[in-house]
Amino acid sequence: MKMKDVLEGYDYDLPLMDAVNDVELRPVRRLLAGALMGESLDAGYFATREMADAYFDLWNDDRKGVRYGEGYLAFEEILKDKNPLQMKLWYLTCERDLKETVKDTRWLAILANRRAYMARAVRESGAQLLHVSARNLVAGKTPAELVADQTVWN
Repeated sequence: MKMKDVLEGYDYDLPLMDAVNDVELRPVRRLLAGALMGESLDAGYFATREMADAYFDLWNDDRKGVRYGEGYLAFEEILKDKNPLQMKLWYLTCERDLKETVKDTRWLAILANRRAYMARAVRESGAQLLHVSARNLVAGKTPAELVADQTVWN
């Protein structure tokens, strides 16, 4: 059997599904993996990495006793931009222990990187390289698009 045959139609969410179903993982990590499912490979990685870096910077600021440091400024930008994936991750983590959240978001960024890296393996095998994010499967307008202009919610 050729690698192309094995990787043909590879589901890029498979590592995330494995994490969601892993009873050995803490529930928060399972939730974070589920939040990443259906996201595009590149945007999923970069958004997750930006969150992980922001949490690390916030933790580092806290250790140094800095109130409005790099972490605060990073989250100010992230929360202002309101990227849907980052907002999901924010609401899943914002009320958790900061040190544990740093570990959990770094774990998720590594998982997102491994997920995206599979695109290279699929391409090199000669298999069909196709990944359609869940957002691109929506036929009509999303609720977020319909209420985007309402300042009361933004």
